[in-house]
Amino acid sequence: MSLTVALMVTAPLTAQTPRLAEPPARRLPATVGELYAEARQAALKQDAKTALRQLNQAVAKGFIAAETLEQETDFASLRKLPGWERLLDSARARQRQHESAFDPGLLALMRKIRFQDQQYRVVAVEAERQYGVDAPQMRAAMAKQDKLDPQLIRRVDSLLAIHGYPGRSKVGEYQQSTAFLVIQHNPDEKYLPLLTAAADKGEVNWSAVALFVDRIRGMKGEKQLYGSQLGPAVNGRYTLHPIEDEPKVNVRRAKVGLPPLEDYLKKWNIAYQVPTATHNPNPPELYTQPRLATQEEERSTVELIGGYEVLYARLQYPAAARQQSLSGHVTVQLTIDPQGVPQNVTVVQGLGAGCDEEALRVMRAACFTNASGQDHEIRMSLPFPYVEGK
Repeated sequence: MSLTVALMVTAPLTAQTPRLAEPPARRLPATVGELYAEARQAALKQDAKTALRQLNQAVAKGFIAAETLEQETDFASLRKLPGWERLLDSARARQRQHESAFDPGLLALMRKIRFQDQQYRVVAVEAERQYGVDAPQMRAAMAKQDKLDPQLIRRVDSLLAIHGYPGRSKVGEYQQSTAFLVIQHNPDEKYLPLLTAAADKGEVNWSAVALFVDRIRGMKGEKQLYGSQLGPAVNGRYTLHPIEDEPKVNVRRAKVGLPPLEDYLKKWNIAYQVPTATHNPNPPELYTQPRLATQEEERSTVELIGGYEVLYARLQYPAAARQQSLSGHVTVQLTIDPQGVPQNVTVVQGLGAGCDEEALRVMRAACFTNASGQDHEIRMSLPFPYVEGK
């Protein structure tokens, strides 16, 4: 006990003696997420000692994979320090111990899927860090990833058919979000009931479902709920898609385990304040105003090389769809970049039975002219089966 405390305890309390102030409330132990976020900030400030200490605490307390640490660009300054390898060894040992109780074959498959889902995204993040937002090097990396994503969602669909959602009870903490990542990168509203049920059972985090809800709402032209989705960069800065009932966004985020929006957006160099019911302090240019061009505007600024009939003729009617006599349209959303190359091609409304994948294949291979000289977002409806002249 310190001398000061002893004196405080033994000093007589008289009318002239001021009453001692209440001691400050003890801070609750930091969560894994808080420790990780504080480590990132310390690393960016070149405070390697603090960053490593907090990361070691986070690894001991939570489920942080060595791959996650290695891929975090903010930790680049730590990688040559002696304590870095010890940190990675601790993370690997903890993961091995945790995963020893699960099916090794299924775990190996999940690790492979996760690696492929992140393979070129990691390259794209590094390219953005080196060359800037929307750099050609970043686009090139994502073009390679776009070719992998349809293969991965087919693999995940097979897993879902066999195992249901492969979450915590089947693959443990480290891989419980792997299937979600693939679904999030191939968004289709048909997966929402599955993810919601999985979250209800504790198989996947509710925070993951929140991100998916935002993605789907954005694809439908609706405002997001949790603020997780960013729009295309304008003058080298990302923009924020509009948010429904924005003053309460942090209330919704807290309910699903997400940090305050202003903290999340700092990672993207967006200075943000939550509006009140009567005042929004954020400048209008902070927000993306999602707008899909009308068909006339699309055809005037963005032209499909070869024409729509030629494009439709490239569609192959999948055998599974033929067996089910399935017919209808697959609606896709995509961004045409200034060079006329389709980017971020996603299915907004699907048919299944292989039609969605075929629509993605054809649209990713399509070529356009783009007279606007800017990214141009469009939607297209592709017929299955295509019958010439109809």
